Amino acid sequence: MPLLYKKVYPLVERFIMRNSGNKEDASDIFQDTLLLFYKQVMQNKFDEKYKVFGYLYKVSIHKWINRAKRDRKISFSDNIESLDIPVFEEFSEEVISNPDENIIRKLFSPIGEKCIELLTFTTYTSLLLEDIMLRMQFASVSAVKMQLKRCKEKLLKQIDENPSLINQLKRQ
Repeated sequence: MPLLYKKVYPLVERFIMRNSGNKEDASDIFQDTLLLFYKQVMQNKFDEKYKVFGYLYKVSIHKWINRAKRDRKISFSDNIESLDIPVFEEFSEEVISNPDENIIRKLFSPIGEKCIELLTFTTYTSLLLEDIMLRMQFASVSAVKMQLKRCKEKLLKQIDENPSLINQLKRQ
């Protein structure tokens, strides 16, 4: 248990405090999550396909979101992976009216949803690699770094293979 408090609790606390909560809320939510986790393990209902740290983090965040909505404390400033990270493949041609977005979608679509999500976390949010590791269920920070390197390489390859798309962006 001390390891869970050391690794997961600070991330949960930071998320809750950034999103209309306080330390007491974070402690309550984390305790509730640990009790739920304990019950699931004891009843053999915990699905071992989930990594424990990531599972505890996600359950805590979802519990906080539900409580905040119920108590009308809604004012979220931090995004989590389950809350509609934009994936370019999901948008149809008709929905995207901006030509720049069409070009960007064409560049990003082939690199895959996981890479888009990882690049979004590292580029547009102020998440620590540890946060990303938990949210995306990587085994370690080193694994996050390696995957990030691979995703950047995929994106650079797409850019190299599609100079016409890059030129279109430069002209607009």
